[in-house]
Amino acid sequence: MSLVKLIDLPSFGDERGGLVAIESNQSIPFDVKRLYYIFKTSTKPRGFHAHIDLRQVAICLKGSCRFILDNGFVKEDVILDNPTQGLVIEGLIWREMHDFSEDCVLLVLASEHFTEQDYIRNYNEFLQVVNQPYIHPLSDVKSKNIGQKTKVWQYSVIFPQAVIGENCNICAHTMIENDVQIGDNVTIKSGVYVWDGITLEDNVFIGPSVTFTNDKTPRSKQYPDEFLKTVVEQGASIGANATILPGIRIGQNALVGAGAVVTKDVPEKAIVVGNPAIIKGYVK
Repeated sequence: MSLVKLIDLPSFGDERGGLVAIESNQSIPFDVKRLYYIFKTSTKPRGFHAHIDLRQVAICLKGSCRFILDNGFVKEDVILDNPTQGLVIEGLIWREMHDFSEDCVLLVLASEHFTEQDYIRNYNEFLQVVNQPYIHPLSDVKSKNIGQKTKVWQYSVIFPQAVIGENCNICAHTMIENDVQIGDNVTIKSGVYVWDGITLEDNVFIGPSVTFTNDKTPRSKQYPDEFLKTVVEQGASIGANATILPGIRIGQNALVGAGAVVTKDVPEKAIVVGNPAIIKGYVK
């Protein structure tokens, strides 16, 4: 999705000249609470900040200027030189203004009154904010050890000591216990419970309703001194509804077929299927 969102403003010009009408929540997509304009500009750039919640529309009434917009992932630029167009700038967008013409007059409409607390003026701080993990409000997340750009969706439960890396996707209806280590770029689909003693290394894919276990002889209200350790190594994928018995190591880039019951270690790049799972080939 492009960062550059231009809106056409209602223009009623005729042979007498131009006329543009601006109305809150009509031509402008929010309630305008503040406006300011920039004029008599120099060659020096301006901006170099982001807002947390504030929304703005910038209109170049006269002359031209160039905006650079940055959401922390991509940058786009656009030249404003049309008084019948507005540039919509949403919250958490870093903005810079360059190349002002000598006659430039730039009008900015804002959705909120001025407050310094809404500004982010340091670019590194901005990157930290936009890359922070997304925690869905309907999840129950107690861990503070969750990496940047990781997303945790609704009805997920994550215990306080769990460690989750960067850019992971933890889908809805999942649970992650305390003694769990999850690397970077891991995907855990819905219906998966990751119990104590389980490690998922970088780039692992866990399909829907995969069942992990950590106790070979479970009894109600009886707990071992230490749960068996299961490790899914880098790049491995486990298909939907597979069952992984405790104390197993699944090798790098291995593939576990849907519905397989894995009772012993899986070698690197092996493809295993069935109950009990057997090797049917290797990833090339």
